[in-house]
Amino acid sequence: MAMLMNITTILAVISVIALGMLLHIYIKNLKKIKSKFTIGLLVFALLFLLQNLVSLYYYLTMMKYYTPEVEVHVFILTLLQTIAFLILLKITWE
Repeated sequence: MAMLMNITTILAVISVIALGMLLHIYIKNLKKIKSKFTIGLLVFALLFLLQNLVSLYYYLTMMKYYTPEVEVHVFILTLLQTIAFLILLKITWE
């Protein structure tokens, strides 16, 4: 099951990259469009980036403490979250 946590870690890295790209886009948009909605998107992406960095830290430092049941749960949540961020990035990029 260590392989599943390795995949989960890779997905978390992909999420961090996608959120970094979203932050870049939102910062550029904030300079052009100073609106509450744009600020909200920026805060949204920043908080999720922070959450993913903390999760990534725990995946890397405490991987051996995850039980197989928890590994599956964490993998599914990370997979769904990564897919959602990539879809949001695709939509935002266009």
